[in-house]
Amino acid sequence: MLAREAGISVQQLRNYEQAGLLPAASRSASGYREFDEYHRRALIPARALVGAYGWDDAVTIMAAVHRGDLKTAVARIDHAHAELDRDRQRIQQALHAFEVVVTHPLDADPRMAAALDQMNRQGASLRVGQLADLLGVRTSALRFWESAGLIRPGRDRATGYRVYDRAAARDAHLVRLLREGNFPTTIIRAALAEMHSSADGRPERVGAELNRRDLQLHERSLARLRADAVLVAYLDWRDDLPGLRGEIAGRQEGVQGEVGGG
Repeated sequence: MLAREAGISVQQLRNYEQAGLLPAASRSASGYREFDEYHRRALIPARALVGAYGWDDAVTIMAAVHRGDLKTAVARIDHAHAELDRDRQRIQQALHAFEVVVTHPLDADPRMAAALDQMNRQGASLRVGQLADLLGVRTSALRFWESAGLIRPGRDRATGYRVYDRAAARDAHLVRLLREGNFPTTIIRAALAEMHSSADGRPERVGAELNRRDLQLHERSLARLRADAVLVAYLDWRDDLPGLRGEIAGRQEGVQGEVGGG
């Protein structure tokens, strides 16, 4: 009946109970699981947490709650929120980086535009000295960026010298801009990876994709807050759990003390 009421299959309900998302069910004389009001109440935060946090985190949180280990449950929630915050910071830094790239396109410099045009027409590449001159950096800087894995020049088959096609020149241009903007190597590497994974590699398209991911993070964060609220309501109802009695009693005493002290 509980499975039908929740709109899930009987097997899903069993999986929830076996994983620890629900309290352990008692058994009837014939060996069937018996679900009651405790399970009906627990199913609400369990499903909310699975949707917002994913199966593994939801199991960790609810299983900890049902064994009275609120500390572990809260620590898992804090960790998940911290992960979202780190992801959001990385996306914001990458967006800032691409704003720099968009306002300083590769072909904005007439000399670079002419060199790129010649490369397109003749299928030629730039030597390390030529690219360094066009970018206004030392050849040692290009070699250092290569050793750091930020740019990957080709090699002339006859001489073995480094050569840079349009894509490599674009990467070097991006690295120079972001280095001048004091972006850390981790962000530069992430920005390059985004450029390479984009369909056409245009900064505008990459920026749009990053904005889409930022919106998804915002929606995930709100979903987790809503799931947290559902969990708190369940904890307030389940004041019978061993690890929660002291927690709830202490919170009530604190509120009374604040009221009395006022």
